[in-house]
Amino acid sequence: MSNPSFISFSGVSKSYDGANYVVDDLNLDVRKGEFLSLLGPSGSGKTTTLMMLAGFETPTQGEIRLDGKRLDDKPPHQRDIGMVFQNYALFPHLTIAENVAFPLSVRHVSRAEQKTRVKRALDMIELPHLANRRPSQLSGGQQQRVALARALVFEPSVVLMDEPLGALDKRLRETMQYEIMRLHRELSLTIVYVTHDQAEALTMSNRVAVFSDGRIQQAATPSELYENAQNAFVANFVGENNGLTGRVVNVSDDSATLALADGSIIRGRCESGLREGDEAMLALRPERAHIPSAEGTQVDGHNNVVQARVEELVYCGDHHRVHLKLGARDALVVKVPNTQRHALPAPGDMVEVAWRHDDCKILAMTASAHRNAPANYSPPSPLPSIITTAPAGAN
Repeated sequence: MSNPSFISFSGVSKSYDGANYVVDDLNLDVRKGEFLSLLGPSGSGKTTTLMMLAGFETPTQGEIRLDGKRLDDKPPHQRDIGMVFQNYALFPHLTIAENVAFPLSVRHVSRAEQKTRVKRALDMIELPHLANRRPSQLSGGQQQRVALARALVFEPSVVLMDEPLGALDKRLRETMQYEIMRLHRELSLTIVYVTHDQAEALTMSNRVAVFSDGRIQQAATPSELYENAQNAFVANFVGENNGLTGRVVNVSDDSATLALADGSIIRGRCESGLREGDEAMLALRPERAHIPSAEGTQVDGHNNVVQARVEELVYCGDHHRVHLKLGARDALVVKVPNTQRHALPAPGDMVEVAWRHDDCKILAMTASAHRNAPANYSPPSPLPSIITTAPAGAN
């Protein structure tokens, strides 16, 4: 059973100079009750998209609809949308209760109803005892919870959040993540959330839209993005990725064979449209690769195997990060669980690195992926000079 669209962007573009588009032909649907994150680097168009939905920016082209009704021709205060900003935007001269009541007062809600709703909102964020304090007397986490209560107090149909946790330290940020997730779940909110933090997007969202160059590169569930990126930009930007590039030497059904810079031949899953001779990137998560000699295991026929030199070992508590060189310049990272049975190699050792064919994906390189590649990246040479390439290292 398909869910009808609650928020809809249809052919939406935004240009400030009439020539360059910060958002380009955006088509996106958001379901009622969904938590959608807009994820991307600075300048990718995610915040402009949010601002157009909020009414602070006007689309150059296209339509935005909310529950089937045209929205882009209405001013912000008529859109029934709550907004939470990164800098809280609380009024310093008002008490916490007065800050939370502000959206109700501008909507001419009665004083009695305001009092009831403010109490309910402060109870919801577990700060009723701070109602008479000023924002300067609260911690950053408490101020952000107040900003959230203010956005929810008038019971909007949609809540927009623009990097709301960016100013908090790691512990407070994680606490607020769970707080927002709890409120989303308990109140069945529709949330559109802008962030550049991949872990935050994967942790909190029902679905994530990855932006680059004003366009959505992929919109999918967190697990689908992480496990099945559609292009090299998404693979590099979402989570940690070993991005090794080469030339496609064979394509069959849903798999392809790639020749790497050092002459290694590997096989992996692929998307349709990949052709022999294409420049492509291997997408491999560090936790999916392993070093058989460290684990006392044997390589089976389902694995890709390459020879690499150990450069560095980094202790990370529950795992070790093993940094390796594949050939002259290619870099590879393997996460080895910190268990007693693992005999770690030493820097300078030559080891086999193995991973299953199904645990990696071979993706066509895009302009966005090239810009997202490390500084030492240079594209592979045309066939047959495969081994002269200098592909991207681990990202």
